[in-house]
Amino acid sequence: MKKSKLKISLVLISLTLLVSIRPVLAVNQYAVDPGAQFRWDATKYYFMKDGLGLGNDLEYTHNYFLEFDFTSWGGSSGTEYLYGTINNNGTVYDDEISHATYYFGTPSQSWVTDIIDTSGPYPVHVYLVCNTEIDLTTKPDLQYAGTHPDLTFNEISTYNYSLTGSFSAPTGTYLGKIEYNSDKVLKYVFDELIIGSNDIIERYIWNLTYTAGTPTSPNGDTIPGFSIVSIISAVTIGVFIVIKKKKL
Repeated sequence: MKKSKLKISLVLISLTLLVSIRPVLAVNQYAVDPGAQFRWDATKYYFMKDGLGLGNDLEYTHNYFLEFDFTSWGGSSGTEYLYGTINNNGTVYDDEISHATYYFGTPSQSWVTDIIDTSGPYPVHVYLVCNTEIDLTTKPDLQYAGTHPDLTFNEISTYNYSLTGSFSAPTGTYLGKIEYNSDKVLKYVFDELIIGSNDIIERYIWNLTYTAGTPTSPNGDTIPGFSIVSIISAVTIGVFIVIKKKKL
């Protein structure tokens, strides 16, 4: 009878730990780790030739940067969001950055391109830091854009894609490239539209500078959402119950 009670206690303890821990681990599919540092430097170049031939061409270059220092996991169970310090082109604040698109959630910004964005009949969502978004959103969006008669989709390598095209009325060419690194962080964006014989050039480039962080569980010493102290405490209580029942 005592052995039966002991087995039931062990089973209940095991189930409690599994139910508590497994959903938390399942949520966190990001490859990045706390302590990671990100910086995206972006350039927008625009040129429009003077149609009257007077030499009054319109030309400008804008520069932009976005930095993120990943300090901890956020969200209700401690794993959904990458929380840290953001420097948005000189404006510094603390917030989360997961599921943020590369133009940082402001579709009206001049940084958004005509083709690689979330508007229009062929929306393409490009995320700064991904878990499953590349396979579930970005790649399918690019493949769908590639069904346009003037565009061709190509998967250059893992997480490295391109859209190319040429068209008429007006005559022009398009080249778009999107690449993620092995940690599924946006590494490179090149988006260029040329109309005529360089009569109009619209070009956007994003480049990543990335420093990896310190691995945490399941590869390190903590389980996201649970401190190592709480886990040890739970196991200790279970061992204490087992020892106590053995003595009875």
